[in-house]
Amino acid sequence: MERIVQYNTLGKTGLRVSDVGFGAWAIGGMDWGSRAQDEDAVAALNVSLERGVNFFDTCDAYGDGHSEELIGECFRGRRHDVIIATKGGTNFRIPERSRNFNPDYIMMCVDESLRRLQTDYIDLYLLHVPVLEWQQKTDIYATLKAVKQSGKARHVGLAMWRAADTVHALEHDTDGVIEALECPFNILNKTNVEVIRMASERGIGVFTSEPLAAGILTGKYSASSQFAAGDHRAKFWTPERFASLEPDMDVIRSCVREPVENMTQLALAYILNVPGISCVIPGCKNARQALDNISASGLRLNKDIMRILRSTNGFIYQ
Repeated sequence: MERIVQYNTLGKTGLRVSDVGFGAWAIGGMDWGSRAQDEDAVAALNVSLERGVNFFDTCDAYGDGHSEELIGECFRGRRHDVIIATKGGTNFRIPERSRNFNPDYIMMCVDESLRRLQTDYIDLYLLHVPVLEWQQKTDIYATLKAVKQSGKARHVGLAMWRAADTVHALEHDTDGVIEALECPFNILNKTNVEVIRMASERGIGVFTSEPLAAGILTGKYSASSQFAAGDHRAKFWTPERFASLEPDMDVIRSCVREPVENMTQLALAYILNVPGISCVIPGCKNARQALDNISASGLRLNKDIMRILRSTNGFIYQ
């Protein structure tokens, strides 16, 4: 039975986003092992829109612009049917891929993203992981204000990683500039539990990256899995990491029961049942994976299952 995608309001942006969005890092063709084929990526984008997904999250550095290009070409003529979030701050034009959040640089990034996306506005523009060091030497709030005041982005926010960096940004946002927050969160990743609570209390819309723990929560990887050269997962997901989390994975597997059909649905439904989260943005490389993700929309987990999943030890990024 086909489920209908549900929608939530993304905090004070007022944007009505599908609860399951589309994370477009993998379709950029870098950092995820075997290269995604463009025809498969376009099929995934099309079937997602057809099934009601309207929120597409990308970044200028995903595939060094290729992810944005695919989205721009695919949705040309259908721009008003989609809500696009993109990000800037990583200078992928140079070998060291250093970060830069100064207003002049970010405004250049915005203009380049607009061209690749074939649009004259961005629904949500995010600074891409301004860590504490950058927050201390650059007024990221002034940068965000400049982006929004330009009229080239309707709403602005941050895409973050470590909780300490994010808490610092939220605590110093005295003017309420941050409208939305993207952060990694899933059954195993406990890093941003407090961050999500803080953001929700401030009316900041939260959507979560890494909802499937880089694919680990689909159940198709184990300690014996070999990630290809260039796959960013190889460094973190070592055999030792898998071994340390195997007790948690046993618990998670035991929670796959009606109405949940598989681990992918369980992982996404768990996040969507956490207060304060409006949307998850799982990645995919083809239409089949996109449909698997979409099937989690609207699923409800009972309190006992949520309690069991919350009790897993997981890990915290330091």
